Amino acid sequence: MRIPPLNQWVAAAIARAKGTDAGTQAGLARKLTVTLRREIDRAAVNKMVNGGRAIYADEMLAIEELTGLPVPSPHVAQHISVLDWVAAGMLHEPASQIPVEDVPKLALADLGVGQFFALRIQGTSMDRVSPEGSIIVVNRADRELVNGGFYVFWDRNEGTATFKRWRGGDPSYLEPYSWDAAHKPIFLKGKRDIQVIGRVKRTLLDL
Repeated sequence: MRIPPLNQWVAAAIARAKGTDAGTQAGLARKLTVTLRREIDRAAVNKMVNGGRAIYADEMLAIEELTGLPVPSPHVAQHISVLDWVAAGMLHEPASQIPVEDVPKLALADLGVGQFFALRIQGTSMDRVSPEGSIIVVNRADRELVNGGFYVFWDRNEGTATFKRWRGGDPSYLEPYSWDAAHKPIFLKGKRDIQVIGRVKRTLLDL
């Protein structure tokens, strides 16, 4: 079985840390348990090394910190601010910045280049891709509208941020993507009615 590069990196990180508390599989398991405040045993680390287990973003960051071996690109995890919808709406102003202080964070990998923030979904208008309570990750740097793409918009008429699918045409409209037929498209008189805050890159749901 071919071991994926990220799992090979874990093995190399342990080797690099030889002679320290994180320099064996058992030692790294103990340090991860303390750092991440959840139980990670030697068997789990062994699976990380041999490719039998996924490596989560917070584990990558912790292994990098404990061993000194940087996570290989493009697997570098980023700390993403989780905003409320009011704060997200403020981002329609070009000069505004994504808040980084006093907000919850998510550690996520493989996002690529961009300016990312996260939102927790409220309501059911997009529940075919993002049920209520799930989290979407938005790239503020990607604002180019692509027909059928998923975006967070600033609705100028309502003065609120909204998550919808873009449908270009005459007329253009914001499309709900829901199992509930009660949700209706938002037809636009012109693109001036809305402003793109960012394109949705990922949706996350705990089962």
